[in-house]
Amino acid sequence: MTGFLPRARAQGLTAAPDGERRAAPAAAFLAAPGIRFTDFDEMLGMLPLAVDEIDSFETFQSISTPAGDLVANGRVAKFLIDRRHPAEPALRFVNGNFTENGEVPDSAKYHYFFGRATFGIPESLDDFNDHTYFTQDKRYIAGSIRSYLLDGGADPVVGLQFYPQDVIREQLVVEAVSVVRTRIGIPSARFAFVPTGAQQTTATVGQELADLDVEVLPIDRILGSVDYLPLNVGEAWGHLRIFPRDNDELAATDIPVFDELPLDLSVVAGVITRSVQDTNSHVNLKSKERNTPNAVLRSAGPDHPRLTPFADRPVHFVVRKDGFDLEETTEEVVAAKLAERLDRPLVPLTWEPEIQVRSYDELATGTPAQTRAFAAKYGSKAANIGFLAHRSVLGRVEDAGSPSGERGYDLVPRGLAVPLQAYRDFIDHPPNSDVKALIDAFVADEQAGGLSPKERAARVEEIQDGIMAASFPPGALERVRAKLDEVLPGVEKIKVRSSANAEDVPNFDGAGLHDSYAADTRKRDRPIGPCLVEDDDEDGEVKRKVKPKSLGCAMKGVYASLWNKRAVEERSFARIDQTTIAMGLAIVPAYDTESDVAANAVVVTRVLNTDHVFGYSLSVQAGNNLVTNPDPGTWSELTVAAFISDTEPTSLTTTRYAKPTRDAPEWTEPVLPPVRMGELVDLARRVERAYCRATPGYYPDCRFVTSADDKETSLDLELKILENGRLVYKQVREFGGR
Repeated sequence: MTGFLPRARAQGLTAAPDGERRAAPAAAFLAAPGIRFTDFDEMLGMLPLAVDEIDSFETFQSISTPAGDLVANGRVAKFLIDRRHPAEPALRFVNGNFTENGEVPDSAKYHYFFGRATFGIPESLDDFNDHTYFTQDKRYIAGSIRSYLLDGGADPVVGLQFYPQDVIREQLVVEAVSVVRTRIGIPSARFAFVPTGAQQTTATVGQELADLDVEVLPIDRILGSVDYLPLNVGEAWGHLRIFPRDNDELAATDIPVFDELPLDLSVVAGVITRSVQDTNSHVNLKSKERNTPNAVLRSAGPDHPRLTPFADRPVHFVVRKDGFDLEETTEEVVAAKLAERLDRPLVPLTWEPEIQVRSYDELATGTPAQTRAFAAKYGSKAANIGFLAHRSVLGRVEDAGSPSGERGYDLVPRGLAVPLQAYRDFIDHPPNSDVKALIDAFVADEQAGGLSPKERAARVEEIQDGIMAASFPPGALERVRAKLDEVLPGVEKIKVRSSANAEDVPNFDGAGLHDSYAADTRKRDRPIGPCLVEDDDEDGEVKRKVKPKSLGCAMKGVYASLWNKRAVEERSFARIDQTTIAMGLAIVPAYDTESDVAANAVVVTRVLNTDHVFGYSLSVQAGNNLVTNPDPGTWSELTVAAFISDTEPTSLTTTRYAKPTRDAPEWTEPVLPPVRMGELVDLARRVERAYCRATPGYYPDCRFVTSADDKETSLDLELKILENGRLVYKQVREFGGR
């Protein structure tokens, strides 16, 4: 917790009037200098709200709370310096475990209320924030003390850091560090200033910090030195599989340990990886959505002393912010825990009949809410592309005042949506009755339970082969071709994307479960003979390709991907009734039609893996290597954009630099310049506000939605940055993980 309190979060919080706070005797809050305790429990129960010094690691433990900031392990204790009298600054540490009437009060959570209780500060919340975080001429300095165990060391690194948006820099950093450093007496500890925003510079004061025995330790170096990183806290019961040989044999009762996270991992009980994961990858986002524990353990391996004793045995696995636990359990408990998770009714998915193929602009002729409602006919992906193209969201180049109009090009590709009904008509077409029979029999067996991973894989492969050899109903393919010629005249390279009704829906985003296929509009479909699907190792984006590369084969390929093994397993785990699923299509021009792809990016409209850090998470990768499905041995740049309101600055904190190719070293500079990153944040904020207004229940007050850390869900936007400088927004979906 940073202790920062924005105005939006202050609504509903109460504090005693200033006069009442100031009248409280100091002895009620402040510990006398040199306070000592001999028993930890005594210390925990007796320390007051405000502590004068941290004289031992035990004192730090007693006043600190589990960290929930950019590195989700270790512990954190806040501090506040009152510098209204700069010659005599007053420092107090916040006891985050202080209680009143059995509860932790706001004064133990937020710097503002702590300042009112301890120093009797008179400012309003807005004035306090302005004079504490957003100016160099500070009345108050608010920060935190953070513990890190780095490089396998036993002694902690004590990090002094500030809210990511705080503009503190240079000499003021030295002043704050010198005041705080003298009040911390933890033996054997290394001290470091940890800048959490690019603006928190120390270029001219490095020697002064060194004289204080304080090093400068950026976040990316900390992440590179931490052995354990929790990505999704939680607990699971399953069999520990250390470096499994065949991922296709993994089941929902397995907890695999990988070197690198595989791209096509299906439902498992939990995950440990030795390599750092992309937090915005489809697999990690899916772990968050289904609430399965996920962690990085850099020392993981077959000989790890905490893992080896449990290899291939049933275990209870717990991922916490400050560590993980493994303990042996029984086969019966593992089976019972899975049955408990699956013990809920099947959820039927509804959709509305529709035969008309529509352009995205035709979907967007009404209000944004009406545009999103087309998901019932075309699937959420297609409807949400129409939403992005709406004149009040990103708009078209001809929409004056829209982001597209201001830039002089369309931010959202033009294209067309093929309805869900077209898939159902395809499967129900009498010549395809054998395929329909295979699907019906498989769904009955899958929903009855008992299919092994290998049996499931064989059954879905048979279904997919049948779909690729099936025929379209009369006129179905011709309707799509005619609309394609109308909406995208002369376009030769297109992308046929999935838009299932079991995709981008509440509590199940379906990210990465289905396939997209490139097509060439000049290629004609074979009158007889099946379409083929082949691996494509040359394209960084399309991992598989159809042959021939025709519109019809691409459509069949996407239809067949509805029955990908991983998609089936995820739907079963989510208890989706698979007799009610259908596949719509979202067709767009190839993204590199007018220019090569310079970078890919994902923006999630919350700061993942944190508590009370206000802003967005951005993942950026150079070239056409996807963030969502990265090539093995590569990873994307991770950046936190911290902000509160339009009138306050956005800070950018890079927590990891990109590694675009397996054989090249990790970059040392960001993929995109700060101005372009700020543009991505501004556009994402516009999209989220519009989405909030168009989606009842998304957040109570859309004015504050972009900086809200308490929203139940957030948005996941995918886009490409072209070599010619243009942005291409691929999609937006609602994401339920944190």
